[in-house]
Amino acid sequence: MCSIGEDDFGDEGATHAMLPGSSATGTVISAGSCNKCGLISNALYKLNFRAAECHECFLSYTRHKFRASLGAAKALPRNAEVLLLVDGSAESLVLLDMLHFAQTQNTFKRLHCNARVLYIDARLDLINDDPLPSLLELQGRYPPFQFYVVQLGADPGSMQPLEDYSVSKAIRYGKKLRSLTAHQDYWQQQRKGLIGAVAAQLQCSHVFEPSVSTTLATQLLTSVALGRGGSVALDVALLDDRLQDGIKLLRPLKDLNEQEVTFYVHAQKLHPFKMQVDENAPSSDASLQNLTRAFVTNLQLNYASTVSTVFRTGDKIALNRQQTEETPLTCALCQSILDCGVSDTLLAIEYSRAVSEMGVALHHNDSVEALEQRAKQRLSATTDLCHACRNIQDELTSDTSL
Repeated sequence: MCSIGEDDFGDEGATHAMLPGSSATGTVISAGSCNKCGLISNALYKLNFRAAECHECFLSYTRHKFRASLGAAKALPRNAEVLLLVDGSAESLVLLDMLHFAQTQNTFKRLHCNARVLYIDARLDLINDDPLPSLLELQGRYPPFQFYVVQLGADPGSMQPLEDYSVSKAIRYGKKLRSLTAHQDYWQQQRKGLIGAVAAQLQCSHVFEPSVSTTLATQLLTSVALGRGGSVALDVALLDDRLQDGIKLLRPLKDLNEQEVTFYVHAQKLHPFKMQVDENAPSSDASLQNLTRAFVTNLQLNYASTVSTVFRTGDKIALNRQQTEETPLTCALCQSILDCGVSDTLLAIEYSRAVSEMGVALHHNDSVEALEQRAKQRLSATTDLCHACRNIQDELTSDTSL
């Protein structure tokens, strides 16, 4: 049983007492006595609402969160085949370092699983953006993990070991979408499908995703805004089972915040190298996702307890799955369960769209009946896509389908 109390683990202790405008970045003290073990240390780490700790005590605290998230839910069976996602971000390097440490312990404390590392190459510039040297350095630092690389938008069968990988051309997105919001949402779903296909090819039953609490708070608000409220529980949960062939996606860093990630990177001397992927996002308000991310980041800086509340709300959302003998229908793009019933909310949305499309024809006496009929036809036209993915379909500038 976990021996860490609620003040040390979970909802960040006394964060609800934080005043507006207070800093959430914390400080690193150069030298002093550790308040936990009492030893003199040259580098003390002062997390918000925690006493200053030495290097070893801080690492022990953060690594315990990683192990506790997996152990409490019993989500990872013994000797499971795991695919670890690395994108060069600080969070992914922290997860890689924690997993490597957990596998190099003695037999009693060792995390018994077999891990492989996947990097999805989404670079837009072959000259300036080259992650391969950094990836080769990581592979040398964390033996015996085998690294694989696959290009975003390519066939999963084109995946190659890191040492054999080469790319001849940068990514050119084939489908043109009118808004950046739809563009980002579409390629996020495509990325998930690629991850599931690669995991199946490598015979991995589980995937580790490096999402921390701030990232998941952003994802929760974004999913609701995009019309994915029916599947938001899986978007932020520890375990997501929507990948193909029963592959389970896990988020073992869900209880870590950005401050802990920053300190961990400093403590372990990690070097993030995440590449800029989206060339169409020059400003924070260019898309709904970017705007939500900027909003949550501002909350984290000024009202850290609010971000924690948003994130913890996601843990309390239960997925509405009807217990039936038949296999539920799923969306062809995001693999979420379809709501086959006619929703008054969705009907009202399609009714508004029909009003905009019909325009001057509304003066006819039968316009109301025609609008209602048109709205129902739009809802039943695409039965293999959920509401959010139908919005992506409507954003396509060409006649091609998803």
